[in-house]
Amino acid sequence: MRKMMGMILAATVLSGVRVSDAAVRVETRGVAGCYLATGVERIGSADGAFMTEWDTTACEDGWWRVAVQSGGALAITRPAGNAASGAVDVLILNTTASVVGGRMSASEAWDDERVIVVRDDIVVSNGITLTLGAGCIVKFTEGARIVVEDGGEVVADGAYLAAFDDDSVGGDTDMNGYDGRDGARPSRWWLDDAAVAALATVRFVDGSTNLPTRTYSTGRVLGALPELAKNDAMFGGWFTGSGGEGERADGTKPVPPGETVLYAYWIPYELSIDPSAATVEAVATNGTFAVTANSEWEVSCDADWVVVTTDGNAVSYAVGVNESVDARTATIRVASDGGLSRDFTLTQTGMAVLAAPTINPADGTTFSGSSRRVSISGAESGAEIRYTLDGSEPTATSKLYTKSFNVFDTTVVKARAFKSGNLASATVSSRIVRLQTLAEALDVPLWTVTTSGDAAWAVAESEGRNGSSCARSGVIGDDQATTLTTAVDGAGTLTFWWKVDCEDDDSDYDNWDYLAFSVDGVEIARIDGDSGWRQVSVKLKTDAAHTLTWTYCKDYMDDDMTGIEDCGWVDQISWTPFAGDSEVPVAWLENLGMVAAGTTAADVANADPDCDGLTTAEEYIAGTDPNDPDSKLTAVIEMVDKGDGKGLQPVVTFTPDLLGERKYIKLGKVRLDDPDEKWTPVEAGEEGRFNFFKVTVELP
Repeated sequence: MRKMMGMILAATVLSGVRVSDAAVRVETRGVAGCYLATGVERIGSADGAFMTEWDTTACEDGWWRVAVQSGGALAITRPAGNAASGAVDVLILNTTASVVGGRMSASEAWDDERVIVVRDDIVVSNGITLTLGAGCIVKFTEGARIVVEDGGEVVADGAYLAAFDDDSVGGDTDMNGYDGRDGARPSRWWLDDAAVAALATVRFVDGSTNLPTRTYSTGRVLGALPELAKNDAMFGGWFTGSGGEGERADGTKPVPPGETVLYAYWIPYELSIDPSAATVEAVATNGTFAVTANSEWEVSCDADWVVVTTDGNAVSYAVGVNESVDARTATIRVASDGGLSRDFTLTQTGMAVLAAPTINPADGTTFSGSSRRVSISGAESGAEIRYTLDGSEPTATSKLYTKSFNVFDTTVVKARAFKSGNLASATVSSRIVRLQTLAEALDVPLWTVTTSGDAAWAVAESEGRNGSSCARSGVIGDDQATTLTTAVDGAGTLTFWWKVDCEDDDSDYDNWDYLAFSVDGVEIARIDGDSGWRQVSVKLKTDAAHTLTWTYCKDYMDDDMTGIEDCGWVDQISWTPFAGDSEVPVAWLENLGMVAAGTTAADVANADPDCDGLTTAEEYIAGTDPNDPDSKLTAVIEMVDKGDGKGLQPVVTFTPDLLGERKYIKLGKVRLDDPDEKWTPVEAGEEGRFNFFKVTVELP
């Protein structure tokens, strides 16, 4: 049997063979105007007597024009216009198909789903078997047949038989762009009667895809059946009746004689969910819904606040707390094969905002005395109230309100309601102001402080020297005065800060507006103008009760006080008592542990506990330790060159040196044995005038 592979395959191109004239013939078989080239021959030569062969695999698929040039060489060109005499247009198909024809000399099996083009009759002679395997595609040119002689055999095992121009199997083999299935073609004209009698056919009807008919020898099994798929249904197999009726096709059973028609059974995709929506509260929660489907499905969600899992035919969802007043919605989508999808709508309500509690007393309430009772009310059922007393924002971990409580100073109370499943309430705030006494504003809370005159002194909460409270003189008119009075008992040092903002007296007249300080009715100091804060320190040396007064006075004239506060302030009073008539502070003695039970500070000040010849009061002045006999005030003379050209000069130093807390006086003499020479104060840089020195120390 003559066979050309690669559609038209000549193993070699013969060279040196000349064609004596330009009259050539390309051996062809024509189908509907298409030609299959098998070789180039002289006109008049016997059919099949090749002069040369043409390797058509070197050409692209399509139409080519073959002619003979001068000298006998072939001219292969693309067609353009009408073919000249002696030239012919042929179609080249370099496909996976094999072109066959002629008498078979040996048995063959055509399979592997390849395309076989029968150009000439295939003659299956005595003792020869032609097997048409499953999936093999056999396409016949017009007039070509499979002829089975006596003793020959054709075994069809599911092959597809079609015309050369039938594109339903094997593709557009003839490249004419037309499928060739016009329904008018005589059936099986490509088989002789002997072959037809031995064959059975199976036709597939699926409602959409035009599957080719399979051909079997009688008694062969059906084999593997086509697996189909489409978007809107699942393939349920092949049946002898439509709609799944009749017997289900089994590929292991023999094919009956004649034609068998198998119908594809399509099962519509089904998908449903129950329920299709749910609304949950704002608290963390979870839930499920059921999925009914006859195919594989998967789930997705468009919101990241929902966690979705699957278990069998159920979808579970879990959500956290919705910490917003607004509801939120998510879509959980179940999608199955066939493009079906169902949406489950999950809505989580927003949290309700709790009502704010009420603080009693209200914001801005003032009180005097040591404390003020505070209560908080108005919590909704199940809610708890949390509160703070330091001005910070209440949280769910702040102090829990269970009963009313006292505040003892100016306090900012803040409260807020909390409840699981609800948003916390707005924060309410109440500033409860404790009114200070004048004594507290002056930093002497245990003293008795009174006010008198034409107006009362008052507490100024934030006008003190360091931004805290202080005492401020009352508002008075011309030729009026306002007085602040307190008292101390015994000797000691009194210090305080004060300032005034009033008229500035000139140097000739000192009785305009001013602020004066008096002890026992004796004026000690006064300030006027815009003084700014100043400190005053006064020693009261008599061991008696002392009355202290600060008086702001205005003159009798009607003055323009624009831009002036027209008042005075007093702040930070401090009292350091002395031990008896000495200037030893009692606190100094107490710090040294020298005031024991049954003794007085005055007794201790006059004693000499370390027996060094100095009383405790004298040691206080010297800056030495009254409990240590080796603690003494010592002076040292050194000769030092100060670099001033005077050579070595005496320099006196002393320890301890309490700097500004004491007044040190250096005294010098030239001769100690001169009774008429007085101890003379030594000025700075004058040490060189003296030979002998002593140091005295006094309280400033």
